[in-house]
Amino acid sequence: MDKLLRIIKGVFPGTEILLLYYCGSVAYGLDDENSDKDVNVVLDNFRGLIHLNLAEYDVFAYSKETFIDRQRFHEGIIPYYRAAADDLLSLDRTLIYLNPSFEETLNELLTYNHKELMLNHLTVELQYGRMRYEISPYFKSHYHIFRFRGMIEHFKKTGIYELVVEEPWKTYMIEYKRNWDN
Repeated sequence: MDKLLRIIKGVFPGTEILLLYYCGSVAYGLDDENSDKDVNVVLDNFRGLIHLNLAEYDVFAYSKETFIDRQRFHEGIIPYYRAAADDLLSLDRTLIYLNPSFEETLNELLTYNHKELMLNHLTVELQYGRMRYEISPYFKSHYHIFRFRGMIEHFKKTGIYELVVEEPWKTYMIEYKRNWDN
């Protein structure tokens, strides 16, 4: 990961990396040999957010404040970014780097009411999904519908909203992602 850290430091000089982790298909447990490498990076001394393609990485760079707003589903953050706020729930297996100065803030973000998180997440996913579907009923990203359905089933069984997709929804999700354009 030294290469990735060097790339980010080179693209964002004068900033400090607070948090770096895999997101996208890695976070959702759907990565394979054809998957791109999506990463989220939280930066100090940076404003706003940006999505860049850097070498083999798709980098979603956030200021500390913007990332916190995303995780709190602040309406000032567009639905595209808020809809992915659950990727932080996979941090136990996707973490690349955590700056000790951000650890307390991260722990606060990871302390949440499961039902409230689920409802906020579903609300924003409906906003984002409606926008995607109005553009085209045929997007690979529509697999998230199955993901949410499986996560809700898991919540109903356990009371925990986490990135666990119950069957048969996990299989539906994987099959849709593989065959969405057929």
